[in-house]
Amino acid sequence: MKLLKPLSLSLMTVFLAAVSGCGYTQKTVLPENIKTVYVDTVKNKIAVTETYAYVPGLEIDITNAVIRRLHKDGNLKVVGEREGADAVLEMDLVSFEQEGLRFSSLESVEEYRMFIVLSMRLIHGATQNVLWEEPNFSGDSEYYVSDVRSLNREEASRRAIDRLARNVVDRIVEDW
Repeated sequence: MKLLKPLSLSLMTVFLAAVSGCGYTQKTVLPENIKTVYVDTVKNKIAVTETYAYVPGLEIDITNAVIRRLHKDGNLKVVGEREGADAVLEMDLVSFEQEGLRFSSLESVEEYRMFIVLSMRLIHGATQNVLWEEPNFSGDSEYYVSDVRSLNREEASRRAIDRLARNVVDRIVEDW
């Protein structure tokens, strides 16, 4: 019987530690008066001479992915009009690149890494002051071009967009 008390006390301590968590919170670090956000359509700022890797419709895909991710996150309500929004997210597509990551013995590329880079600004809706700005914010994905694990370029682009959207929303609500 004496053994049960220390054991139950230990279990209770572990339970309380688990329930209390480790400091992680879903709460946003934005000012309290920002509850809604308007997501402006991504603008393509890639120079015409550098569009060799570009995927048509990339701007819309990124915009939609960020909106979906904001809905999933739930900290901010996405609104359909710029006027009246507590914050406005502006994004410019500044780079869409791929680089060889793994090469065969004949120096042909077997695996690529794809990067999508944005320049972003979060603007206060009422004051038009820039809350923060990120000039080089990216998402990436790898894909194989010759292998059983082969992943086509479009799927790699979707993965890079999803990572980018997750990073964008995390930057908005967690301020990391």
